[in-house]
Amino acid sequence: MTAIQIRPVEKADYPSTRQLVDDAFRPDDVVTFLDALRADVCLLGEWLAEDSTGPVGYIAFSRVWVDEPDGLRTSAAILTPLAVRPDRQRRGIGLQLMDHSLRELEARGERLFFVLGHTDYYPRAGFLSAAAQKVENPWQGNPAFMARAPFVPEGRLVLPASIANAH
Repeated sequence: MTAIQIRPVEKADYPSTRQLVDDAFRPDDVVTFLDALRADVCLLGEWLAEDSTGPVGYIAFSRVWVDEPDGLRTSAAILTPLAVRPDRQRRGIGLQLMDHSLRELEARGERLFFVLGHTDYYPRAGFLSAAAQKVENPWQGNPAFMARAPFVPEGRLVLPASIANAH
């Protein structure tokens, strides 16, 4: 195996990232969800992991908000989707993508992150179910809804239409 390189996704990468997401999630139709995220213009960032065999992983974060009881609205980011090519899964590529993209977003000033995902996997990147308990969300009570932040405000999660309509 060759070294993994991670870089921002460019428009020319859309076909290969669509294929990667489709391969990783089939039979679930996550690629249509990715198309909706792109059309909704809610993506904060998309990153592609590549090696000498081509694209091996993909991650995206979208803008969401927490409406707090005092009227403040706090910006946040939600991770969705994270995909690794099936023949390259369970080799740390997803964790590398999360680490890279979280560092990039934190460098831009992002501090509050959410994910709806596997409770054994995402805590490896600092996401915790307990941290998200004060945030009213469509998955209320589901331990798969997790947050990562120095501080998570109490409030209601506000999702872009592409995410709200998918869940």
